[in-house]
Formats: sequence, structure tokens, C-alpha cells
Amino acid sequence: MRLLLSSENIGNHPEVFLELVGGNHRLATIHNAIDDWADEDKQAKVQAHTSQLKSQGFTPEDIDLRDFFGEEAKLRQKLSDFDGVFVFGGNSFIVRKAFSHSGLDKLLSELLSQDKLAYGGSSAGAILATPSLKQSAHGDEPEKTPSGYKTETIWDGLNLVPFYIVPHYKSSWWGEDADKMEKILKESHLDYYALEDGQVVVVNGSKVELLK
Repeated sequence: MRLLLSSENIGNHPEVFLELVGGNHRLATIHNAIDDWADEDKQAKVQAHTSQLKSQGFTPEDIDLRDFFGEEAKLRQKLSDFDGVFVFGGNSFIVRKAFSHSGLDKLLSELLSQDKLAYGGSSAGAILATPSLKQSAHGDEPEKTPSGYKTETIWDGLNLVPFYIVPHYKSSWWGEDADKMEKILKESHLDYYALEDGQVVVVNGSKVELLK
């Protein structure tokens, strides 16, 4: 399994994810975590990330999972065009619903276990890879339900890794929420990485490494 879990975007080591993705560096990007934003604001963010990824050597294409709700077979075919997937930040509960509604939660686990894709995620995308989203309730709004989504809240993460991620640690804009998340995880005696923006956790097979 090849993973890069980041606090902010690709982080300080884009070359590491470029190597993990391999192939032709074709990257499916997912921004459904900000489906509660105004359309023009979301598109501006997508364009900014796309430009950044191109400058780092990737060939990115944004995939809106809403186009695949109830269409898992269609999504499977679409993903066959890519070498990796990167899930950007926002609301972890919204993107978790998007994964469930499109079937990407089950599909991704299958493709990762077969080593057909690499996975990257920043902030909400990194939290998504962990066993549970419960600690994220302090920073996100679990009840947020954009148009086209079902109203149920999904608390389980994708369980791709056995540890947890606290993003934006010591940041000026999200540091208090990060502290609350860390407190919950520490009191529950759970393994976690508290990542400052730029830091990443890299999983390559059985090897797990923190890069600052």
C-alpha cells in the first residue's frame, strides 16, 4: 500500500508522492470535502490546486464524486485511467459521505490492496484514511449535508492505516481545534501523528515514515 498523508496539500515533499504514484503520474484529485462552498469558490480552489500539481510534475484531473453517486462500476472504469488519487481538505464528514455514495470507499480499499493506485490526502483527506472521524467533530461539522447528499453521518474512516492524523498542528488558524483532537486521541491511548503544515506521513508497504 502506498500512501501520503499530509496536513496541507502535498506538503513539503512533492517528490516523494511523485515517486509513490509512479507510472505517468496521472492523478485523480477529489475536492468533495468542500461541496458546501459556493461553486465559484470551489472552482477557484480546484484551479489553484491543479496549477500547483502540474508545476510539481503531476498530470491532474479533478473527479467530482457526485457524478458517480450510485455508479460504482462507472467510477471503477474512470479510475483505471489514473496512477493515484489525492483527496484535498475541507469537511471530513462530507467527503466520507461522497466516498460512500459513490462506492469509492470499498473500491479504493480494493485497488490499494492490489497496488493499482497510490493514495494521498491532506487534512480531511488524511483523516479519511484513519479508523474513525469522531475526533474531527471539534473542527468539522458532522451534520453538514450539501445538496444531493443523504443526511446520515458516517463516523467510520476508511481504516487504511491503524493510526490517526491531527492536521494543522500549531497553526495560527486551526491550532486550537488540533489541540482538542490531540487531547481526545491521547486520553483514548490511540496512536497518532500531529502534523504541522508541510509535514507528511508516508506509508510504503510496511514502512511508515514522518517527513518534516
